[in-house]
Amino acid sequence: MPTRFDHAVIYVRDLYTAIQRFQALGFDAKAGGRHTGRGTHNGLVRFGLDYFELLSVYDEAEARAFAAGKPTLLDSLQEREAKLSRFALATTQIDADSQRFIGYGTEKPVPDAMKRVLPNGQNLSWRILSPEGSAQDRPWPFLIQWDTPDEQRLQIDVPGSHPNGVTGWVRVLIATNDLDRTLDIYQNQLGLELVSTDTVLDQVARRATLRIGKGTIEILAPTGDGPVQRILSEKGEGPFALYFSVRDLAETQRFFEQHGIAFTHETGDVEKLVIAPHEVFGVSINLIG
Repeated sequence: MPTRFDHAVIYVRDLYTAIQRFQALGFDAKAGGRHTGRGTHNGLVRFGLDYFELLSVYDEAEARAFAAGKPTLLDSLQEREAKLSRFALATTQIDADSQRFIGYGTEKPVPDAMKRVLPNGQNLSWRILSPEGSAQDRPWPFLIQWDTPDEQRLQIDVPGSHPNGVTGWVRVLIATNDLDRTLDIYQNQLGLELVSTDTVLDQVARRATLRIGKGTIEILAPTGDGPVQRILSEKGEGPFALYFSVRDLAETQRFFEQHGIAFTHETGDVEKLVIAPHEVFGVSINLIG
């Protein structure tokens, strides 16, 4: 059973441009390494065990050969520079978790082994597992189990010190066409705790909130024409917004103002700073105190 949020995956067209952009926003973004045999490489913005990943392709032929005819991340970026595609929850019992997926979908998903070669030549390896065999552009996460113990991994992939004051992940928002079916996957396959269900009038949507570790996952399905329906029409199902905590909201606001970073200060259900979409390739990144 998953115990915490692990990371979000943001597809980017050019990795080094994306790393530089997030560094300019006050995130301690660093090169992560290569996924050998898959044609992809990444950058990491790490807060602790939780982080977000900037994923790109360094060898298109290798990436397409590995995909074996299935869409690659490049196909997701045909009309955009970046896309929030999926996210992972950490588990320490991935083989047991896989048993809950029996009978769902056309085939039983099995854990997939992966590895990354870091810039210093070190290797990290892990296994992933997804409901119905995939989490790319879906309204649910994939599970990840690291082969290296957490304490040792933090010495290899060292958490950053972020000048903008961001301290960690707290929330992810998901858009789905079918709330009941999606919620069934979260509760019965992933085993997450349902906190509440309600209607969000300004989003014209039904919402289910689930707890994972220190944060929450909010799943929204439209009840009519409104923001969530427009997100589904433009981007399809899947995660569409990330929320991170900061040490002090006023301190982060001053940092943005001093560095000419565009943002909005909103005071709706929660006081937050929203980084302007053009600053982050159209990805929705929200910062709360």
